[in-house]
Amino acid sequence: MEKILLHTCCAPCSASIITLLQNYQIVSLWFNPNIYPKTEHLLRYETWQNYMKLLNIETIEVKADWLDDESLYGKFWLDDAVQCEMGRCYYCYLKRLEKTTEIAKKNNIKNFTTSLLSSPYQKHDTIIEISKNLAKENNLNFVYVDPRKIFYNGVNSVKKLGLYSQKYCGCKLSMR
Repeated sequence: MEKILLHTCCAPCSASIITLLQNYQIVSLWFNPNIYPKTEHLLRYETWQNYMKLLNIETIEVKADWLDDESLYGKFWLDDAVQCEMGRCYYCYLKRLEKTTEIAKKNNIKNFTTSLLSSPYQKHDTIIEISKNLAKENNLNFVYVDPRKIFYNGVNSVKKLGLYSQKYCGCKLSMR
């Protein structure tokens, strides 16, 4: 069975996409420097870890540069995101997917995808466009699946396990 690197933004979003990737050996990547504040970042990280352990899925994690000093969030993430000509969400997708392709190549994993595709609240076409471009640039295979129709099934399955489900995308500007 071929491996696939699944960039995972959170456990609830990963639940629906994982069901569509059963033909692959999934390796889940945690790289989410956008998630703010530190308490929220750590809560989502721990939820992801627990969920992947329950499913017996291999994991790779890359720590956000600002986690040791929350005051650096702007310097290492938000300032660049806000200044991006394509918009802050574009920047967020691009940086996380660039890291995904970098990690895939480093680990000799030819296939990648992202749980960002799961949420009906994300910019689906933008995620696809960025992923296809990065796949071409890095000689990788972007595996497209569309789990939006089963998004809430995934979210509810995570909640039934007693795991945390957040109420906002992640960045400081998306907080409610």
